[in-house]
Amino acid sequence: MTGKRKILVIIAAAGLILAAAFAILWTNLDWIVENAIERYGSQATGTRVRVRGVALNPVKGRGVIEGLTVANPHGYSAPHILSLGAISVRIEPRSIASNPVVIDDIRITSPLVVYETNEAKVANVDVLKKNLGAYRPEKPATRGKKGTKEEGKRLRIRHLVIENAKAEVRVAALGDKPRIVTLGRIEMTDIGGKNGAPPEEVAKQIVTAILSEVSKEVGKAGASKLLENAVERALKRK
Repeated sequence: MTGKRKILVIIAAAGLILAAAFAILWTNLDWIVENAIERYGSQATGTRVRVRGVALNPVKGRGVIEGLTVANPHGYSAPHILSLGAISVRIEPRSIASNPVVIDDIRITSPLVVYETNEAKVANVDVLKKNLGAYRPEKPATRGKKGTKEEGKRLRIRHLVIENAKAEVRVAALGDKPRIVTLGRIEMTDIGGKNGAPPEEVAKQIVTAILSEVSKEVGKAGASKLLENAVERALKRK
């Protein structure tokens, strides 16, 4: 075999390997994204984050995420502190293989937050906020074998809207009937900045925004007064 033919064979083999790699990435993209959400979300919140399913269409740059839940911190009765409704995603297709991955738009419709207090009158929302504040993501850049920097994947979200959200306010220890509080529309832009941010940091920013809105609206609704009324009713039943 001549040198020229050997080069052509090597190029062809490399092309096949590259094509196979892209095929694996393409066919497993839903699974990759689902696992990334669960991994980085759990790291950021300190509780279990799970996703029922992910369906992405890289060609059209659109996708849907279903059944995303964030488990309640330890010591609270409700299984989840946060259950997100339908999540639609519009992504810049060319950025999937680049860094940062650019997400043009995320729409979260009808999420439900459970605002729960324990016997010590500590709200689960405050516990989760503390977890988020204490979390420090790992450095995205590590040294490669030859001393070059290998950067972790970063995300940039240009526009995010959360609407028709509600909070279920309950005093779990007293078995009080839940109250439903309607939350205001949340809109965020350029999450991660021009250069993007680690996925866990992006998750932290989004969850913090939701929890802050919950605390604000529940405060307006007089959560402390609801708690006092629940205690009074419980004492009367004894």
